[in-house]
Amino acid sequence: MRPLEQTEAAWVTEYYGEDYLRLYQYPDERTNPEVEFVAGVLAERIAPGGLVLDLACGHGRHAIPLAARGYRIVGLDYQLHLLQKAKETAGGGVFFVRGDMRRLPFPETFDAVVNLFTAFGYFSDEENAGILREIARVLRPGGWLVLDVANRDALIRTAQPRSWKRLPDGSLLISEWTWDVATGRYTHWQLLLGERERRSFTHSVRVYTCTELTALLRDAGFTVVARHGGFNGEALALDAPRLITIARKQ
Repeated sequence: MRPLEQTEAAWVTEYYGEDYLRLYQYPDERTNPEVEFVAGVLAERIAPGGLVLDLACGHGRHAIPLAARGYRIVGLDYQLHLLQKAKETAGGGVFFVRGDMRRLPFPETFDAVVNLFTAFGYFSDEENAGILREIARVLRPGGWLVLDVANRDALIRTAQPRSWKRLPDGSLLISEWTWDVATGRYTHWQLLLGERERRSFTHSVRVYTCTELTALLRDAGFTVVARHGGFNGEALALDAPRLITIARKQ
């Protein structure tokens, strides 16, 4: 396995660095519907107290409230400072692990895996496919996957080439978004301007069509049972912002 710094995801450590939670705020009115949707999906499919892996859990904004609903949650992420923030917020009740999603440090253990907020597609097509196989490997027979990514059909039509926003501390964040038709990847470049700072960040993600993602899941040993276009349970449509796939390990 290639070191992360030698992959298409070399940007991860800087982009999700110490400034990440400064650049992006996640209010309850955004997080709560996401958690309610995922909790509803899990409640219909696994027993109370089931073991769930939140893959690429970040600072635990989904893992912690899911644990409060009675699930046994393991959160895995690559960024130590985000895991530390998650541990401080959780105050116990969730087991957080540092790891690389391309090689999960678990046996066949989980009743369900959730991967949310477009935390998939960072690597090459081959390695992205391998991540789905790893997810299947750590799921028990008949286990479930909830995979949430951007809906490519909507993204390429609605993303703004340039935008900016003022951060709560007064800094200015300027963004440029480009799309590579040949590779199916977008690149998001950002410039942070403050009174005494000037920093830039870049990240690049492979965004799959619904058809492509379904094929990848099938090849990894999953059967897709449902798709949604958002966390209110709406149907997947051309202009839906999200592609939420619910799949079962065959």
